[in-house]
This record gives sequence, structure tokens and C-alpha cells, in this order.
Amino acid sequence: MEINISGTKSKLDAKTFRFPVVAGFLFSAFFFSNSLSAQTTDTLKNEKLIDEVVVIGYGKVKKGDETGSISTLKVDQNSRGFAPNAQDIVVGKVAGVNITTEGGSPSGGAVIRIRGGSSLSASNDPLIIIDGIFIDNDGLGGAGNILNTLNPTDIDTFTVLKDASATAIYGSRASNGVILITTKKGGKGRIRVTYDANMSVSTPKKTIDVLNADEYRSFVERTFAGQTNYDEVISKLGNSNTIWQKEIFRTTFNTENNLSILGSIKDAVPFRASFGYTNLSGTLDTSQMERYTSSLSLGPVLFDKHLSINLNGRGMYIKNKFANQGTIGSAIVMDPTQSVYDSNSPFGGFFTWTGSDNNIIQVATVNPVSLLKMRTDESEVYNFIGNAQFDYKLHFLPELHFNMNLGLDYSESKGKVYIPALAPSDYLYGGYDNRWDQLRRNSIFDFYAQYAKNMNFLDSKLDIMGGYSWQHYYRQNGNESRRVSRFDEYGDPLLINAYQTFPTEHYIVSFFGRLNYSIKDRYLFTFTLRKDGSSRFKKDNQWSQFPSAAFAWKANEDFFKDSKIITNLKVRLGWGKTGQQDINQGDYPYLGTYQYSLGSAATYLQGYDENGNQIWTPLLRPQAYNQDLKWETTETYNAGIDFGFLNNRIEGAIDVYYRETTDLINAETKVAAGTNFAEYVAANIGSLENKGIEFSLNTKPIVTENFTWEIGGNIAYNKNKITALSFGDSSNAMRRNGLNVQMVGYSANMWYVYEQIYDDNGKPIEGFYKDQNGDGLINEADLIVYHKPTPNYTFGVNTKFKYKNWDLSVASHGSIGNYIHNATAANNAALSPSSIFANEFLVNRPKSAFDTNFQNAQTLSSYYIQDASFYRIDNIVLGYTIKQASNFLKDARIYATVQNPFVFTKYNGLDPEVFGGVDTNLYPRPVTIMLGTNFNF
Repeated sequence: MEINISGTKSKLDAKTFRFPVVAGFLFSAFFFSNSLSAQTTDTLKNEKLIDEVVVIGYGKVKKGDETGSISTLKVDQNSRGFAPNAQDIVVGKVAGVNITTEGGSPSGGAVIRIRGGSSLSASNDPLIIIDGIFIDNDGLGGAGNILNTLNPTDIDTFTVLKDASATAIYGSRASNGVILITTKKGGKGRIRVTYDANMSVSTPKKTIDVLNADEYRSFVERTFAGQTNYDEVISKLGNSNTIWQKEIFRTTFNTENNLSILGSIKDAVPFRASFGYTNLSGTLDTSQMERYTSSLSLGPVLFDKHLSINLNGRGMYIKNKFANQGTIGSAIVMDPTQSVYDSNSPFGGFFTWTGSDNNIIQVATVNPVSLLKMRTDESEVYNFIGNAQFDYKLHFLPELHFNMNLGLDYSESKGKVYIPALAPSDYLYGGYDNRWDQLRRNSIFDFYAQYAKNMNFLDSKLDIMGGYSWQHYYRQNGNESRRVSRFDEYGDPLLINAYQTFPTEHYIVSFFGRLNYSIKDRYLFTFTLRKDGSSRFKKDNQWSQFPSAAFAWKANEDFFKDSKIITNLKVRLGWGKTGQQDINQGDYPYLGTYQYSLGSAATYLQGYDENGNQIWTPLLRPQAYNQDLKWETTETYNAGIDFGFLNNRIEGAIDVYYRETTDLINAETKVAAGTNFAEYVAANIGSLENKGIEFSLNTKPIVTENFTWEIGGNIAYNKNKITALSFGDSSNAMRRNGLNVQMVGYSANMWYVYEQIYDDNGKPIEGFYKDQNGDGLINEADLIVYHKPTPNYTFGVNTKFKYKNWDLSVASHGSIGNYIHNATAANNAALSPSSIFANEFLVNRPKSAFDTNFQNAQTLSSYYIQDASFYRIDNIVLGYTIKQASNFLKDARIYATVQNPFVFTKYNGLDPEVFGGVDTNLYPRPVTIMLGTNFNF
């Protein structure tokens, strides 16, 4: 296998990872059959069957036979609300799963964490598998969100595997949990058509409270009264009354249309086809997402039901327009007395700060509207995910079946960023013209055999499975950038970076097996083992094994078999090890590589040509590497109880867990001078632990013929602690990154600030901090570990009422114990004259600055580390269904939704829900009101 690395070729010892890919198109399906039927009687017979089928790794089991910590969420389209992206459906629905979206951007991504993070430098993202295809966590260029490839209306279930006994079957990619997404399939019977359409209006919910024009004029006059430059400053004030945040934000109109057709061809080939169109305009001007999706699944069963075939294909085309989120910060500090436009301005007609020499002031605040209007940032993405899965049950031995899955995830992306030469932001540089492209091709081959047999011995059942998996991930990025009004000696636009492609790839080869053994259908044992090999490590470290074991006891079968109160009581114990090879160090961290110099900044004078012109040759710079790098390993212990009462009218689960990650990758391990090509390299040093408890409960308090009330909730507690950070004694080891610090004995990414001292009125005293070591000085030795951005508790509450044809549902979630650095307030707190006017331009201030009256910014003050615990109402949905509207129309539904109407929090910033905990330039989540219709034919 030859891999081209920045123009050089390196041989990898990867013969093990060769495999002749035969077909690789289409997509795998783990069929989730059985849904919860609506209840119409007060006896609620068989409300939720224990025999319901649940998807697990490489197969499925009855819900009552689960031995691991598994949560399944059946998608209720009637309660979905405004959820244009797949992850929106899961928010607040599953205990221990915390999903934080990147604000209100229509193409924004989301950060998903299951039971906290298991790594410091490597990926903490869970493995996502859509119908058997492993999704690449490195993302999809230009899409903004990898789950944008999936139409939410195509989703049937989410299955979350949380403990190692459930995830170890996926080995090296399962340390952070696994999310299995199963899409809808066809069925037997007549052809059915569903059409869903909605339109919505989104408007900004909240903006930063800043001084208006009149308040600002008064503030400037007071601040500079008696100053020698008073007249100069006053002359800079304008005559306008501009609300800059109002100029960059807008109210938008959005639409979504989905059509699906399902049924069976001659009762032999179940099929489902769907088409979707979504058009979302962001509340930050110029941002937009336009998405087209389509899918087709075929499920023929042949040879007297011995051969099952699942063919699935899913296509997506998306066009994104990205707004410059830096304009949000500019709008906060831009002088409100200035106008948006200036007819005399040569800079696109926008007001622009210029100096006494009439040139643009480079360090001045750039007109926020110009940052949006004079910048084009667009992308186009084509994506196909598909598989062909074949399951054959032997005629002469029906207990044995073979399953083969061939899959492909393929995408092409391209985009541009164009800033004209006259744009105030880039005028001094001559504009900017960047073009990029990306190609992704991820292939998968899975094959396993499974034998299941009911045995007379101890009234037991044996289910044994073994298989092989081969995965190839290939990515190629290309990029080129030029100036617009700067030219080289040939008259061409000045080249910043010549077009180059950067291909990279890695392989994962696996052998796996699982043994399920049950006695009297009440004592359940599960053992799994997976051996993974990854091309990201050198030969000696390529392979690792990941075992797991679990036991479950259906206690109700022994003690409460005839009870009318206790329907289900199952005790679970699990242990297992999982690995991590998504280490964020590229695909060749153990291999010596070289980097080309770009442009003319780093070149070597090789000589002169025949005309006496200099010949410059680009340089190759060796990159740091660590040939001893190996897997991170996470070991998990889990104990749980599943319970159900009153024929499962009340049901839930309690889980406690302990998870330890060893051989933790520290991306900045200091090495001895001269031993590598950098001062810091990635190395396996350190360990951390997570421990917590989860509780979920779902009930139906009222069930009558005409009225039903359902309510469910979950809460999870997680404590994260670093236990080692270096070789030997690491009690004093620490790693600082800005305001965050990694330190032994504390949670990851704790805030590291000075402890603020307050006056008798509770006001912070500027520059007055506690002297922690008593040496009479305030310096870095006095910084303290102070709270963390991740919550102690996360929770969700969901309820639904049904009265005859009416339904009302409310979905909500929240967190407790997360602290945010209010960087918007901290960075804009200075009120001294030199902070308001310098270099011939003025800046505004948020009103929060007057709560402290700091003359100079105090960004390291603990005052700005603020409690961001919150409770958010996500969606309120009210609907009315007309049943059997006609012989042609089976039923019709009209519904109204409001998204994000209320947030309850003490936090005074823009939004308390920020992943990473830094509140700056946050794209605010809007309030959205939606009207929709659904027709089933």
C-alpha cells in the first residue's frame, strides 16, 4: 500500500490490511421490528412487550434478554416538533446522553457525549452506525453536521449502547459509546403514501444588551470630559442611531417537505422510497441551508424465507451558505452612532473607520453588515450511503445462518470563500479568493456466522456468533487561495497557496465473536471478544483485544412470576474493555513525515537560471512523531436494574457505572531536547476515570378510552477525574490551555483563574485577587482550579396528552453544575478612556460592563466563571388528527409547534448551553413557530 504524504511516498507495513473489495455499494440494516401500539382501554394489556426486538451490535435480541446498558428511542413523528437534524430528536430523551448543538446556525453541528468524555486529546465522539454503516467521525466537509446526511423523517429508532458489555463488540471505536440508527423499511400489504409539509418562522430570542446611540453619546461625553482629546473624540461620534445587532439578525421563513411511499411489490419485495426537501434560513443574515434527500430500501425474502436481502441506498445534496459569526462580536462593540452605509465610502458603500490619512484603520472594528454582505462562504456536498446485506439460513441446518454486509459511504464536497478587494475587512490585503474540495470514500465489509439452538440441558438456549470486519477510510482534501487585487509579475492574481491535494487513509481489520447463553430464560450470560488492528499504529502496536462479559437475572421470574404489580425486574452486571484509535493525530502518527513549505515564506535559493533569475525551491520540514504510540483503553464496570410495574404502565431503569481510561494520549508530552522534531509530541501518558449513576422512568398515569397522559423523564450524574498525567509521580502534573487546565485529581478542562475578591456590596474589586500562597504577589502561582464547563447532572422531561383526536406534547431538557466563561462580558468590560477610544476609532460596551465598572479588562477573574445551569423547553406540539378522512385519505393531521420558547437560568449571558463553556460570538438559538400538515394515503 502506497500513501502519498504531502508529495512524498512512504511504504507502510500494512499487508494485513489488504482486502479485495468486491462490490461496496448500498447499505446495511439491522431490522427493528415491532412498535408500541396505541392504548385504548384502561387495562393496558401488553402495553410494552418484553419480547420487543432491540437492535444490538451485529444482530438483535428480545428486549427482555438484554444484558448490557442499552436505551432504545422509538421516534414519534407526532411529537418530533421542529427537528430538521437527526440529533435534535434525541435531545433530553436518553439518560446519560448529552447533546449540545452549535447554537442556532441552520448547518451547525452538534457535540454528543455519552457518560462524559473518556479522553483528553483523542476523540470523545460516540461511534454512529446508520443501518450498519460506520460513520466517519472526522466529519463531512461543507456539511457542517455529519448527521445532515440523514432525513429525520426516515428514522425509525435510535439505540444507544452505553456500557462496555454492549459496546465491546465494536472494539476500537466504542470507548465513547455507540449510537445505532435504524431507518424505516417497507412492509407487506397495499402501497401507502405519506406526505408531510411544514413551514416555520424563526426569530432571534435574545441579543446582548448594549448601550444605544443616545446612551453611548452620554457615556462618551462623561468619560472624556476634561480629557485633552475631548474634542477629537466627540468629533468621531456620528449622527445615526444604529442597532447593530438588529442589522445583522433577521426573522426568517423556512420550509420542509417529505414524501414517502412504502409497500410491497407483488407481496414479495417490501420496499420504501422517500424524498425530502428542507430550506432553512438562519437568523444571522446570509446563513442558509438547502437540502435534498432521497432513499430507497428493498427487502426481498427468497428460497422459502431462507435468504433475506436488504438493499438500502440514501442520497443527499446540500447547499450551505455560512455567515461570518465574527460579525456578532463586531455588532456588540460597533459605535451605535455610526450609520451602516456611507454613500461616499469606497469600501462597498459601507461606513468604515479611517484614520487622518484616509486609510482604513486595520485594528478598528469592522462594519458588521459588511462582514456579512461582502463575504461569500458557500459549499455544495453530494453524499451517498448504501449497502447490500444478505442473510442466509441454511436449509439443512436452520439454526445456522450467515450474514454478509457490503457498504459504502461516499461524498464529494466543494466550496469557496470570496471576499472582494474593496471589502473593509480585507482591503489592506487585496481581497481573498479561496477554493477547496474534498473527496471521502469509506468502505466496509462485514461477514459473520450465527448459530442459535434451544437445548434440553437446563432448559437453556445457546446463541453463538463469530465474524470478520474490514473497514477502509479514505479522504482527500484540496485547497487553493489567491488575492483578488494583488498580482504577481505575470499579471495573475497573487497566489497565497497553490492548489494541493492531501490524501490520507487508514484501515481497521477486526475479528469478533459473541456468546449468549440463557438458562430457563431467566439467567442470561453474554461474552464478547473483538480483536482490532489499525493502520494508525506501527506493526508492534497495531493489534489489541477487547473482551466483555455480562450477566442478567430476571428476578421477577423467580419471586414475582404471578404478581400483578411487578411485571419486570431484571438485575444486570457488566464488564468490558474498549479501545480508541481516533486519536486526533492524523493517520500516520507513528511515521516520520515531511511538510512542504507553502508560498514563498520558507524556500531555499538553489541557484540561478540562464537569464540570471533566482531559483527558489520549497523546503521539506520533518514533523514530530512517536513510533511507540498505541491504543487508549477504557475499562468499564456497570450494574443496573430494569423494572416495570402494573403491566409496564410504570417502567424504567437504574444504572451505576465506573469507567477508567488508561494509556491516555497526551498531545503535548514534553520530550528531551534533540530527541524529536518538536518540543512536544503525543504519547500514551496518563489515565482518567468517569463514574456516575443514571435513572430513567416512563409512566402512563391516566389511560381511558378518550384520554391518555404519558410522562417520562431521566436524570444522569457523571463525575470525571484525571488520575495521572505523566510518568511516575504525577501529583503535580498539569497541562494548561488558555483558561482551561488539566490537573491530577480534578475533572478535565477545569477553569484556571484568579479568585476574585468583592466589596461589602458584593461588587468585584478591580484587580483585587486572593493571594493564594501568601507571598505578597499576584501572579500565576495564585491561579486556582475553579469549577468546570461540563455539568454534574443532565436531565430531560417529556410528556404527552391525547384527548380523542387532539394531542399535546412537551419536550424539555436541562443541566446542573456547568459553569461558563462569559467571554463576551469579560473581553468587553474595560471602561477606561483608552479602552473606548484608541487609534482613532470608538468602541461600544455591553451594559454588563457597568455592573463591575472595571477600567481595564480582567479576563482571568473568577467573576466571569458563571453558573450556567438551565432548564429549556425544547418543543411544544399541538396537533389534531382526522381519522379515515375518506376512502382515499386514511388520515390527516394538522399541527403547530413552538421551539425554544422558554429557558430558565440564572446565567446572564446570551445562552447557558455552550459546549466547551466559552460564551463568545455564539450564534443565538432562535424561537421558531411552525405549522404543519401530514397526510397518509
